[in-house]
Amino acid sequence: MKQLFALAAGAVVVVVGAAHVRSAAPSVVIVSLQRVASQSDAGKRANQQLEALRQERGRELQAKQKELEDLVRQLVKGDTPPADRDRMSQEEARRRTELQQLTVQAQTDFQNAQLRLNTEIRTQLAPILADIAKRSGVDVVLNADTIAWAAPGTDTTNEVVQRLNAPKQ
Repeated sequence: MKQLFALAAGAVVVVVGAAHVRSAAPSVVIVSLQRVASQSDAGKRANQQLEALRQERGRELQAKQKELEDLVRQLVKGDTPPADRDRMSQEEARRRTELQQLTVQAQTDFQNAQLRLNTEIRTQLAPILADIAKRSGVDVVLNADTIAWAAPGTDTTNEVVQRLNAPKQ
């Protein structure tokens, strides 16, 4: 009976010890991809490129919108001969369609640029995150921006930003 009790006690010590060792390291680590995008040099460059594209397309669309509004004002005046009025009405319809197409194209261009830049950053992040996961002994790295709660010490965002900003060797 004493031997059985000693064996059981030994097993409990081993299980508790193993659980303690396992709990010493986080089972997952998290990284805020939003903070990486806003704090890393690569993320800042990507955001600047997207903002420049947004402003460029916005200026183009505003110019087309102004042209269309000017044409509509001429039509509304009512002092235009009927033949010119028909031509201007057709021109208005053409410009309105052109503006709609340019708007769709601008949105598509922006989304494509955003996807390309996100892919570039994720390509740079993958080896950093894999190394951190390996070093931390975890199998999963989660996006902190979509987690309701995480234990202190699981957030590796600062290290990711530092490594992403580090000069390439």
